Amino acid sequence: TIVPNDYYNHQGGWNSLSNSSIFLPINNNKYYFITPAMSDSRFYDCKHQGSCFFDLLLYNIIDMNANNGQGAVTKRMIPLMQYASLSKTQMMACRHSNGKDWWLLKQSGDSNIIYKFLFTQDSVYDFGFQKFNEPIWGIWDIKGQSAFSNDGTQYATAVQGKNNGEIFTAHFDRCSGMLSSPKVIVRPIGSQYDPNDTTIKEQIPTGLAYSPNGKFIYVCGLSNIYQFDIDSSTWYHVAGMDTSYQKFQDYLTIYQGNDDKLYIGNFGGTSKQMSRIDNPDVKGVGCNFCPRCLRFDTLGTYAYAGTPPCMPNYALGKDTINNCWPLSNEQLAISPNREQLKVYPNPVNSVLYMQTTSKLKRELYSYTGQLLFTTAENKIDLSRYPRGLYFVKCGAEVIKVILE
Repeated sequence: TIVPNDYYNHQGGWNSLSNSSIFLPINNNKYYFITPAMSDSRFYDCKHQGSCFFDLLLYNIIDMNANNGQGAVTKRMIPLMQYASLSKTQMMACRHSNGKDWWLLKQSGDSNIIYKFLFTQDSVYDFGFQKFNEPIWGIWDIKGQSAFSNDGTQYATAVQGKNNGEIFTAHFDRCSGMLSSPKVIVRPIGSQYDPNDTTIKEQIPTGLAYSPNGKFIYVCGLSNIYQFDIDSSTWYHVAGMDTSYQKFQDYLTIYQGNDDKLYIGNFGGTSKQMSRIDNPDVKGVGCNFCPRCLRFDTLGTYAYAGTPPCMPNYALGKDTINNCWPLSNEQLAISPNREQLKVYPNPVNSVLYMQTTSKLKRELYSYTGQLLFTTAENKIDLSRYPRGLYFVKCGAEVIKVILE
């Protein structure tokens, strides 16, 4: 298994949650596979004390070149987080601005803490977290979703949580991984819902997605779908139930397909169809909601279509407008016509020494291009920084340094 045994056995070997596990491709036909889970001790607490937040975030590495092309899990159940309180849903990834690596954002349970990790071609880096004062999500987290806009500059997340329809949005920097300009928007109560529901659970967000052009956010509730115009802060009702409330199977997550249409799954039941939004870049009802238009009628008697798979924008490439340094091999090239910069020891665990006759300042950069330290001396104390990959730059000369 790739999750602890008690959780695996309880789930029957499969994951019933949406917006949870995710595949991130890297070079040479390899993949990271990341999934949150419960340790055996947390599973016991969940059964007996009701403490049910996930406490693990694990990753695996899959090499599809192994086993004569059939693939193999070459690294298994490596912990990104332990003893944590994590949402069961609300996890999404976005390409780094270099177009190769991946940012992974994972939501905590209850409070609005967002953990950030960078998956590179050969390493995984913990970039800590950002904490925001609101929303306070609550303990109900089986339905929920996080999403990035197509260009990776906007981020949104919501969970069934409290019955107040809150959605968190922020700008995202693909270079540094920083979230900024946080905002909370509240989805209206839908026009259609179970008349026996006295708590108006319908206002609870269950899934969301950006339009391909990034101008709208589509938000699913249990029985209604709304479109939020980001520029005007206006809500538009897109769809209600596609059948009577007795037979309706709740709307859940929503994802963009390769055809730039949005696909919407249902929660539970025996549905063999998904709904679709055919023109998501169009404001209001002109977006053309098409109920149950993606059909799987040939599925067997006991098969059904639940939700679309949890997928980031795999096609997102390098950011050629807002470049962050270092970004390309050209920027890292050392010209033979310049003074040779030498560093030692490398890998290093505390003090790094440099050898050069240059009078220019020596600069230390993080992997994502953030300037960390500048000095005129020929040594840098790295003991204050976390382990990982760094760059030392002196003029046009750059050397990659590994801190162990």
